[in-house]
Amino acid sequence: MNNLIDTIDRLKNARLIVIGDLMLDIFMYGNVERISPEAPVPVVTVDKEQIMPGGAANVAANLSSLGIKPTLLGVASDDDSGRQLKKILKDLDINGKYFEDGRNTIVKTRIIASNQQVVRFDRENKDKLKKSITQLIIDEVVKIIDEYDGIVLSDYGKGVITKYLIENLTALCKKKGKIITVDPKLENFRLYKNVTCITPNNREASQAMGMEINDEESLINCGQKILKLLNCENVIITRGQEGMSLFFRDNTVKNIPAVAKEVFDVTGAGDTVISVLSAALAVGTDLRKAAVLANTAAGVVVAKIGTATVTTDELKNNLPYSVKMMGVV
Repeated sequence: MNNLIDTIDRLKNARLIVIGDLMLDIFMYGNVERISPEAPVPVVTVDKEQIMPGGAANVAANLSSLGIKPTLLGVASDDDSGRQLKKILKDLDINGKYFEDGRNTIVKTRIIASNQQVVRFDRENKDKLKKSITQLIIDEVVKIIDEYDGIVLSDYGKGVITKYLIENLTALCKKKGKIITVDPKLENFRLYKNVTCITPNNREASQAMGMEINDEESLINCGQKILKLLNCENVIITRGQEGMSLFFRDNTVKNIPAVAKEVFDVTGAGDTVISVLSAALAVGTDLRKAAVLANTAAGVVVAKIGTATVTTDELKNNLPYSVKMMGVV
């Protein structure tokens, strides 16, 4: 466990570029005391509102919470939501470069009553980013990549992550000897060839491979097929209450059980996993230990309401419980 504590202390040294779909997450909290006379729907009396970075912006926020100063690249317009998002990110000491292609900043609004999400409504444009804007992102990465350990791609399927972007960035990272990790979405799944590690959830892995995961054999088969299809170094399939499964190029599979004490909200848990995993890999940690830390972090954030982040102190405090539950040292 001491090695893991040492790794947590070194996470702040990770130098990462985050690229992906930026969004503003709005959470409205209240109580339901009656049904609307206008329609058979609950009336939520809102008494609290929280506004947080979402999508790739939440990945950057998670890195910032670990003491890392990431560079964030994505699309955020000069509209009210975009200005609000940029201010939040600036306050988190995140170095951002934001591009515009005429679309509004993505906003997700969730209504939560008695710790239960009642409805979510999204304002978004999912069109593919203009190639000229994608090229600006690539050009920026080319300029700064030597100062960084690697790239995190946070794909929410909103148009920033494209085939052209993926091919250019994976080639660049291979040339420069940098890591490149991916939190994928189904639409681009088969494009993520030659990455360091990809972290689909159970549903994404199953749908991408066109096969049902219903037991250990089918899980292993699916993970190994992803490795072969994408020619990536590693695959981690996140499985919710079942934990994580790690797949290695030598056909080794390692299962890590979930460690959450309580689960209140899984919003943004994938962002936390890819953030902690990437930071640990960036400072030279092997995949197994990096996954243990990411799994521990996921157990922390799902016990919080909203788009949450994890701190190094929380990681350290929860590590003994995680180590006991996972049976690792």
